[in-house]
Amino acid sequence: MPHYLWGEAVATAAYLINRSPTKKLQDKTPEEAWCGVKPSVQHLKILGSLCFLHVPDQLRRKLDDKSYVMIMVG
Repeated sequence: MPHYLWGEAVATAAYLINRSPTKKLQDKTPEEAWCGVKPSVQHLKILGSLCFLHVPDQLRRKLDDKSYVMIMVG
């Protein structure tokens, strides 16, 4: 991973830690202890997985690709 993406990786790690259960809080998540509501984790994706970036019609020509393969960062 390039050096300029390490900040995003650290922020993602902190986000995940706050949504993971801990023994100190009797199997509650820190987010649940703070807000009183169990957080949803359905929106999470695997860091480093492949994704596709859509290119709008205005930025491409007739035979150009409609999307580019990228890597999920955050």
